[in-house]
Amino acid sequence: MKRYTTAVLAALAGAAIGGLTVQAIHAQAKPPVAYHIAEIDVNNEDVFSKQWVPKADETVKASGGVYLVRSTNIERIEGAAPKRLLITKWDNIDKLTAWRVSEAYLKTLPLLDKAAKSVRSYAVEGVN
Repeated sequence: MKRYTTAVLAALAGAAIGGLTVQAIHAQAKPPVAYHIAEIDVNNEDVFSKQWVPKADETVKASGGVYLVRSTNIERIEGAAPKRLLITKWDNIDKLTAWRVSEAYLKTLPLLDKAAKSVRSYAVEGVN
């Protein structure tokens, strides 16, 4: 009987230690970050760079976004390269979405409509 009790207690202790270890590993895993990618074909550079960019930048920074790429120097590898590429990084998809639907950002869109002939944008979750 004593062996049985010892074996059961050892099994329970092992299960508890294993459970705590798994919990610790999951707690250390970082949630995925979110990236916003925009491909923009500008037809009015003045409106784009002097009016839309400063206002859009304010909204990105105020909402916690960080620019990773702002470029017109894009080398085509496969398919057609965009004219201009913007990539911003966000803590998570919820923060990115909150920025996209924020009143501050939505107010900038009429300027973007004047400045760009086409915009293609999308969000993707990734690793940090």
